[in-house]
Amino acid sequence: MRFEPLRSRSATLLIFLATLLYRPAAAEESALTLGVEASVDAATALAGETDHSSSLHGVALLTATYEADAWAAYASVLGVGGKGPTERILGDFLAASNSEAYDSVRLFEWWTEARLESWSLRAGALLADAEFAGTGPGGHLINSGFGWPAFISANTINTGPAYYAAALGLRLAHAGESTTSRIGVYDGDSFDSASGDDHPNRHGLHYQLDRDQGVFAIAEVVYAPPQAGWRALAGAWAHTADFPDLADGSTHDGNHGAYAAVEYALAGTPDEPGHVGAHLRAGASPSDRNTVAWSADAALAWRGPVATRPADVLALGVVHAALSSRLPAADFEQVYEVSYTAELRPGLSLQPDLQYIRQPGADPSRDDALLFILRLNATY
Repeated sequence: MRFEPLRSRSATLLIFLATLLYRPAAAEESALTLGVEASVDAATALAGETDHSSSLHGVALLTATYEADAWAAYASVLGVGGKGPTERILGDFLAASNSEAYDSVRLFEWWTEARLESWSLRAGALLADAEFAGTGPGGHLINSGFGWPAFISANTINTGPAYYAAALGLRLAHAGESTTSRIGVYDGDSFDSASGDDHPNRHGLHYQLDRDQGVFAIAEVVYAPPQAGWRALAGAWAHTADFPDLADGSTHDGNHGAYAAVEYALAGTPDEPGHVGAHLRAGASPSDRNTVAWSADAALAWRGPVATRPADVLALGVVHAALSSRLPAADFEQVYEVSYTAELRPGLSLQPDLQYIRQPGADPSRDDALLFILRLNATY
């Protein structure tokens, strides 16, 4: 079956404008919930070697969730339009905007989930970055290094089962009083193209499973004692495809890595004004076959830094990605970020963001860069 390409930029813009104008009417409680999320990033380079001085891109997400006693179902459609700061301005390694992606309108994540007491089993087209290796404070920053971490995204095929391409998979989870454990198994290449060409699966309608693509698996345990004000997590991932050696081109049978993170409430109650949370996260992989030998990030988020604006969030962060020593002329990329999310009204926010990027592209010959991003975000 052939699907004609859609005008993704126009579609994304129309969805975003509709989101800004939409006002949900009062309704009775329903098992079916519809949602709309949209954001636009305008970026400009303040210093450094750049291809262009500015960029503009937008993202729109339509969601539908059905909840029942013993099961749930979810489906979403994603639209992306424009060029982000990494492609148009910087050519940096970590990706300055976590919403940057190829132009497309696509069937995004969809799944059904069976639930039995403390267990759940999810199957469909899944996003591992929605459930694994995440941190709370890092979610308030825009650079991709604070989201799906470089020690996974740069070392798997086409970033793994993460934004912006979901992968067929299964996820099993168990939630206890203090400990939550989960394991996921996914298609090894959500693009269905080892070269990184997004065209085969540009609209999220092409699914291919074969031995060459392999399987991506990840497991994680989270320990969060009740009322303790902190949590710790540890995880490991593996990929069954063949990976070339970075030095001599020989083939390695599979790939793997491990990571850990800790979050701590420095003040206040989570999600309440006055809460200050911080995290530290790190992960590593074998440097003989992986672009990133190790990376680490830390962030701090303060909700309600201004007494009269209890929903605003001030966030600070630093991320360091060390590339493999087997890569010629490659070193590291480091990002310092400060961001302020100002709520304009419930569901609508404006987020000015400043990033200082050392060695963009992990190239020691390049000047450091200073980037400003202004994000407008709407959620219903």
